[in-house]
Amino acid sequence: INFEQYLRPKQPHKITPLQCFDRPETKLNKCCRQLKRLKLLRWHRQLSGQVAQALQQLPLPRFLHFLRARQDDGLCKPKTGFEIYCEMSSIHGFHIFVGACTWQRVLWWLLICTAVLLSLLVLFMSHLMSKSMPTISYIDAITRPMSAAPMPFPALTICSLNRVSSWHRYGQLLKSNVSWSQLLQQLSPQMCETQFKACKWRGRHLSCDSLLSTIWISSRGWARCCSFKQTAACEGAQCNPAQGLNMRLASQRQDYASSLTAATGFELLLHEAHSIGIESTQRVYLPSGSVSRLMILPYKTHASAYVADLSLNKRGCYLSQERSLFHFAVYSEDNCLAECRSRAIYEKCNCASPFMPKRSAWPICQLQQLSCVLNKDLNWLKRQPLCNCLPACHFHRYVLQSDITALDKNSATHTNDLNVSDELIVNIHFVALGGEQLRFDVYETWLTFIGTFGGITGLFMGCSFVSVFELIFFVCVRPACNWLTRQQIRYRLRKRQR
Repeated sequence: INFEQYLRPKQPHKITPLQCFDRPETKLNKCCRQLKRLKLLRWHRQLSGQVAQALQQLPLPRFLHFLRARQDDGLCKPKTGFEIYCEMSSIHGFHIFVGACTWQRVLWWLLICTAVLLSLLVLFMSHLMSKSMPTISYIDAITRPMSAAPMPFPALTICSLNRVSSWHRYGQLLKSNVSWSQLLQQLSPQMCETQFKACKWRGRHLSCDSLLSTIWISSRGWARCCSFKQTAACEGAQCNPAQGLNMRLASQRQDYASSLTAATGFELLLHEAHSIGIESTQRVYLPSGSVSRLMILPYKTHASAYVADLSLNKRGCYLSQERSLFHFAVYSEDNCLAECRSRAIYEKCNCASPFMPKRSAWPICQLQQLSCVLNKDLNWLKRQPLCNCLPACHFHRYVLQSDITALDKNSATHTNDLNVSDELIVNIHFVALGGEQLRFDVYETWLTFIGTFGGITGLFMGCSFVSVFELIFFVCVRPACNWLTRQQIRYRLRKRQR
């Protein structure tokens, strides 16, 4: 086929020549034409051309020889593997290498190297953050209903501010041959039997003896206290937050012989049901002649399965059944500190203080060893770093909000025999039907690492898994296939020559 004959018009007499129209003269065209005549702009165009020519002839290292522009039109000389990769690459900026000048290639190469360095820097900073802070707490639910996740009622330890009862003649007790524990039992007021007048639990009037039990604490001197513990969580209609624990107590001022403060009343400690009250336990003072409304905000923290894969030093808490105690059945930080304190006293004095956690083989200290116990006892600041008592990974925390007002005898809820100056009323209940649930988790898992890596590399370079596969294909697979093809062609040529 003669293409020249084919492209000629079939009817030359009907050919219409192209018409040339003059571009209308506008103010913008006149302004541009005047600016082109300025020496400054002409010098700028000339200088730009010289700089581009100098960059074109700039000597490049051998490993950057691919940045030099092609000297042909791209039709005679076959394209290199780098140019083919740039045309097909999904990474941002690589397609500009095809058909660009040398200085443009160098500029884009510097920009790409800067993006790679920035992405590596941000990835390294993210790795340092995950190393310095391996765990983090998330809020799973702000108000999780108790019907879906039952929240146990906290344990309450109520202690009188009076430590010694005036009804006992402690002068005669000191002369008699009594032990330290017997002396404490006889001097401490019998508050559970005499100072609790009425109790009401979840809307039902119950005997205080069935709800309370006697417990001894030694956080601020030995004291006989009353403990309220309900291990069963409320379910269904019992979860009414307004129906908590209501108590009516009598401080018995005439029995005060040695008080912690100048006021009369009680001290209430709030903690978990399986823990014991220590110096750091949350507490509130309940003065005589008052109505105390204590509102509880519950918080539940549970650890995810990824936390178990971390070492103890990184997660900073004990899992369930990871550390056992010799006295308490359930581990908690308060129980661990109480046992550590008792162990330290036993190592120094060869005995355990009365009413403190101890092993069955440890003897109880007598009055002759009181000075040793008081001198060798560890205070709160020294006990923390020596005992290695970390918090539990699964625990409940309660925040207490109090509203204390003066006791009014004319109130309809009070009985007629109420002694306003000596008695007090305490109402303890949950604030709402739900509690906040927290999740203790690792800062970075393999899934979050993939998301972080993909987000950072995608932001700076536009990379993805497809980009990685492309790079592997053009660096490894394609050269290997080309080499095998050349070897096969050479083998065929040698075979034909034979």
